[in-house]
Amino acid sequence: MISPLKVGLFGIALDACWPQFAGLKARLEGYVARVAAKLARPGVEVVNRGLVDNPDRAYAAGREFRRAEVDLIFLHVSTYALSSTVVPVVLRVEVPVIVFNLAPEPAIDYASFNTLGDRIRMTGEWLGRRMVPAFAPSLCSI
Repeated sequence: MISPLKVGLFGIALDACWPQFAGLKARLEGYVARVAAKLARPGVEVVNRGLVDNPDRAYAAGREFRRAEVDLIFLHVSTYALSSTVVPVVLRVEVPVIVFNLAPEPAIDYASFNTLGDRIRMTGEWLGRRMVPAFAPSLCSI
């Protein structure tokens, strides 16, 4: 019998954002759950670590992926994050990593966005739309 393909999945974020932006964490967790559901299929076992938003969670995710003997990892760029939420995972597992950045919609509805009127709400909304990975240079040196 052939063993299932084991794929690791985690989304990245920054835990300092949670008190500042109401609903952002739940929204991003929902995005990661949607990706996990799309990856799940016969012959594929998904090891989903959800959001990794600080170094402690990064080290824990790396240990879990290693223990589970995942064959590859999908890194979902959920929003802004530091390299300290990515590099510890990748270093511990030593398997291929596929980095992807999916937007929830084709484009931001700027007409609606600009009516929010509150810069904090606007920033939270913008953070929920994905960020170009600031950690990318760190991955190049691994």
